[in-house]
Amino acid sequence: MRIKGFNRVELIVRPDQIETARTQFNELLGLSLPAPHEVSRGRAISSTDFEGHIELVAPVDPEMAMSLTLAEHGAGQVGPLVWEVEDLDQARSWLGEKGLRVAYEYDSRTGNDEERHLAVRQLILDKEQWFGFTVTLMERVRA
Repeated sequence: MRIKGFNRVELIVRPDQIETARTQFNELLGLSLPAPHEVSRGRAISSTDFEGHIELVAPVDPEMAMSLTLAEHGAGQVGPLVWEVEDLDQARSWLGEKGLRVAYEYDSRTGNDEERHLAVRQLILDKEQWFGFTVTLMERVRA
């Protein structure tokens, strides 16, 4: 498995604050976060600046783990730490060889039109094996 580098950190914000957060991060930190769009089949909204290595994500579905994290711990939560890999299928095999579990898989190519243009596949790893951190391996793919 070849890791290309650190891709981004996800910062979890409330849905009613994502636009204000996007504006503030863009204006004060010089980022290029686009308008938020639906991800995870409408269960969350997201704004990602791959060059700035940051994503603002807001859960819309109250049953999502992110929603529960916000409810339990309040604002200022850090979501997944994302590393970009060259080949996600190869990474999945490598993880299996090492006995590391995948908790969830995500493929934006199966989402709505807004998600598909981003074209990413992700493996969200079992945080029990990563010291409580949510670690994600991601591959950008051509839609």
